[in-house]
Amino acid sequence: MKRTLNKAHHWVTQSILLSKLNFKVTMLLGSAYIFAYLLVPSIPGLSFISPFLIIAWPISTMIFINFFRLSQDKKETNFKALLKINKENMRLLIYLGVICLFYSLLISLVLSPDIKNILAAASEPEISEDISNNLVSILVKFMVLAIPILMATWFSPILIAYHNFGLIKAIKSSFAGVLLSIMPITLSWLILLGGFISVIFLMIMVFTILGSSENILMSYVLIFLCMLVLAAYISTLFSFQYITYKDVYKSITK
Repeated sequence: MKRTLNKAHHWVTQSILLSKLNFKVTMLLGSAYIFAYLLVPSIPGLSFISPFLIIAWPISTMIFINFFRLSQDKKETNFKALLKINKENMRLLIYLGVICLFYSLLISLVLSPDIKNILAAASEPEISEDISNNLVSILVKFMVLAIPILMATWFSPILIAYHNFGLIKAIKSSFAGVLLSIMPITLSWLILLGGFISVIFLMIMVFTILGSSENILMSYVLIFLCMLVLAAYISTLFSFQYITYKDVYKSITK
């Protein structure tokens, strides 16, 4: 247990420090990710772009990973360097994205009955307990279904891009790598998530005390600050992904 705590502490600390090395670009990349993956698909008429964004997700991951690798090595982080992936590996990353797309469709199909139940319950005049029960059911099912794809894609894009692993070999190695360090990875992720939630909660509390709910301008400022914190959090997660890769696969990263 002590070893798990020490490793989690080391990974979280190193992830935060790495994300701060080139903080302006870190925030720019995090903001671009929010814009592309959260804001654009929510714009009416642009929801059709979501499947393409899922397919491109492994490439987006490697943009972040390349950035943190170059930052750690104190090398130039221009856009051309961030997209430095050979054609064969780029093709495999797209295939990995296609797998992610089909898996996300599978998750949608499994959760569809629960979503329909929530929509039906929400249309009732009185709010029933069915809504909360179905929300819990969806959350639990989503977490269980998401774990395999998270394990399959945590290291696989990096193994493909940096070590020329084949698609299946990269996925298998990613599963093995995550299983090997499942406890410190999970604990580190929970620490980062807890930190993010705590900062957001603290900001909401401060703005509530200041009366932001009665001031439109203050409300927009709060939303803007929350987006900045989310951008920093997202970038730090990718930094954490790179740090764990360097540790778990240190025998082939030297």
